Amino acid sequence: MKRISFVFVLIPGIILISCARQELKPREQVLLRDNWTIQSSSRVKAEGKIISTTDYHPEGWYPVSMPSTVLAALVKNKVFPDPYYGTNIESLPGYVKGRMHYIPENSPYRVPWWYRTEFTIPQSFRGKKIWLDFHSINYRANVWLNGRLVADTSAIEGAYRLYNLDITKYAVAGASNVLALEIYPPRKNDLTITWVDWNPTPPDMAMGIWYDVSLHATGTVNIQHPYIVTKLNLPATDTARLIITTELNNNGEKEITGTLTGNIENIVFSQKVTLAPGETRMITFSPKKYRQLVIANPRLWWPHTVGPQNLYDLNLKFEANGKVSDVLQQRFGIREITSYMNNFDNKHTKVFQINGKNIVIRGGGYVQDMLLRPSRKNMEAAILYAKHMNLNALRMEAPRGSDALFDMCDENGILLMVGWCCCSTWEHWDVWTPHTADIAEASWKDQIIHLRNHPSVFTWLYGSDKFPPADIEKRYIAVLDKYDGTRPYESSATGDPSAIAGNTGVWMGPYPDVYAYEVPSYWYGKLEFNTEAAPGGEQLPPIESMRKMMPKEDLWPVSRSWKLRLHKAFYPQARKALFSRYGKPAGPEEYCMKSQVFQKEATRAMFEAFAGNKYRSSGIIYWMYNSAWPSLYWQLYDYFLTPNGAFYGTKKACEPLHIQYSYGDSGIYVINGYYRDFHNLKASAQIYDLSMQEKYSGEVPVDISSDKSRKVLNIDWPENLSSVYFLKLQLRDDDNKLISSNFYWLSNKGDKKADFTALNSLPEVSLDVAILSSQKEGDHYILSVTLENPSAYLAFDINPSVKKGQTGELVTPVFWEDNYFSLLPGEKRKVTVTFNAGDLDGRKPLLEVKGWNIKKITKDIE
Repeated sequence: MKRISFVFVLIPGIILISCARQELKPREQVLLRDNWTIQSSSRVKAEGKIISTTDYHPEGWYPVSMPSTVLAALVKNKVFPDPYYGTNIESLPGYVKGRMHYIPENSPYRVPWWYRTEFTIPQSFRGKKIWLDFHSINYRANVWLNGRLVADTSAIEGAYRLYNLDITKYAVAGASNVLALEIYPPRKNDLTITWVDWNPTPPDMAMGIWYDVSLHATGTVNIQHPYIVTKLNLPATDTARLIITTELNNNGEKEITGTLTGNIENIVFSQKVTLAPGETRMITFSPKKYRQLVIANPRLWWPHTVGPQNLYDLNLKFEANGKVSDVLQQRFGIREITSYMNNFDNKHTKVFQINGKNIVIRGGGYVQDMLLRPSRKNMEAAILYAKHMNLNALRMEAPRGSDALFDMCDENGILLMVGWCCCSTWEHWDVWTPHTADIAEASWKDQIIHLRNHPSVFTWLYGSDKFPPADIEKRYIAVLDKYDGTRPYESSATGDPSAIAGNTGVWMGPYPDVYAYEVPSYWYGKLEFNTEAAPGGEQLPPIESMRKMMPKEDLWPVSRSWKLRLHKAFYPQARKALFSRYGKPAGPEEYCMKSQVFQKEATRAMFEAFAGNKYRSSGIIYWMYNSAWPSLYWQLYDYFLTPNGAFYGTKKACEPLHIQYSYGDSGIYVINGYYRDFHNLKASAQIYDLSMQEKYSGEVPVDISSDKSRKVLNIDWPENLSSVYFLKLQLRDDDNKLISSNFYWLSNKGDKKADFTALNSLPEVSLDVAILSSQKEGDHYILSVTLENPSAYLAFDINPSVKKGQTGELVTPVFWEDNYFSLLPGEKRKVTVTFNAGDLDGRKPLLEVKGWNIKKITKDIE
């Protein structure tokens, strides 16, 4: 039986769990990551049968590691300047302004590019079947090995396909082998990747190899596509029934009889199988026959906000004539995803359930690096940031990310919404040929099979902005029914019902307003599951990030470097609202500071509204979660991993047990996101005017049931309040321990016409800042800081940060307990922060505190 060891990385409120799985005898596998070179076919005269031999010398080729797109390799080799800086991207050959659907005639990426590597196959592979595995080649390829064609473009086509090629008769174990791929770019109307309106399209359109290339060896019979279906005895969860299926393939010319054995911890099951020459057969282990697959008191998998992320390993082994032919391990979680339609007032809201429990989905739209460059650091930050913000989901519009990212979501309890992308050939069905439809179905099948064992994947979308025509929809559903059948699915991310699947129960739009800016009260009328929305049409990061993305001369006034990073459909509305509510900034520093306050106010309200209205509202996907390149809109943290005001507004709003103000009815609510009741709580509210005079104070006892939203207080609002006034909320337990606090700034003109410009007259405040403790545990710093407001004025929008010594650069990723917060006169607060020592780049950490009306202070961190 295998053992599991756990590695814990401690961050306040979060645990990133990495499962180190050990097997007695794993499948033999080799990653082909290094020693690759690439070159344009326009500069290579030799044919594949020559290039893929040791006699060929790739002189003048560009060295690269896999995975890599063509443009990523050229940038790494400094053929072109950093396309992410300033306006450099516009100088790249083949660049097209706006949404790009095909490569222009004069582009260097119009022709195929060669990818070549020389490697040694282990001696242990001798006498075995040898397989070459690819995950996503964009878009077509001829594959050569040792001078022979393994597969041509009729077999290798489609950016979302997975390939398992038998190279036994071409490969030489224990010797040097040469692999060469002639990769053809996507053409107009091909089913490739798109970035929609999120960022510029790289001029090579991500031509190349997206994920790992590997070899593995088996005996004559190999195991493929295992699948574990887990079914609970809902509404109870004390029994799970497992149905296990897998394919066995006899790749030989003789009949083979053997035994397929599986085990899950101490549960063992087996089946004798006889396979004819060349036969592929689906083998099933059902609990009706194998009673050991009925598991009592299973350890369930939950999203991180409501429970643990228990995972199991299925180990399969096929043995014939006393020899092991193949072994395979598949990780899975025991959990069940269901949904129901909440129909009310001519609305249809789909409510998702995990293990029989309703759950409000709160997440963001995830995107990879624009050049698809792999980064373990960025992936880990994405998952840890989601946990830190108390988000429970990410949406993958088109499957995005390596296997490692999906594994991290399993390990850390982040739900995934996976489906095709909008605004591209994926939804231009009028230009599809029968062959296009075949590639679409094959791609869908490959993705479903590849991802279906991930407990984190909770729903499929086979459309995005539109649902497909009936004939295509039937093919997509047939794939789902055959290869999964355990999850809800939607025909699109909109509320438009298709003739086959009917109402989706989700909603999108209206465009462009919900992608640009809406006032906080607007979101209280959104009774739905919204698949993409955010008041993020212009979201400037902190000034430190602005300085990293463009030259000093481009920072002010607004320049072309800004406009490249904004979208004309969204930023004008957001910018107008910022100027109207907070005043027009006079420079980039002030602009960035005001943007954080603007973002926090708007984003907090959006997330609070969807939880406050549960389950007439059942989910919200913030658009977007992160950025593919240095951007100025649609992000909870920027390309440099710097959290913004929206990040901390989200973190506050998504607290599992939370007190909030409703912009809808001006009431005070407590939201319980846990699956248990709470009793003997106390909710309090205080109102202060601009001069910090208390105008109202109230406290009420609170009991709240499991997973409920409850109005606990109707405030008797004072008359004649100042133009800007403040609401402080607290929720405490019966020991007076603070559970949740919230601080709002409100306008006497109401929300829609709010005027906060009086905040610009707040007197400057000098805070008393002290480093309470600084600990270094392994590679991580854990810092506790106290901040006290000794003045008679409000200390508004306090922004502590950690910098790399005197460089002025921020340390990221960084995990502050809270940020962009305020302190009343005389108020003192302790906040903690965690960051990685390796991200200091060898410099000493420096604490900096600044804010809206805060005198900047710095302190060395020892």
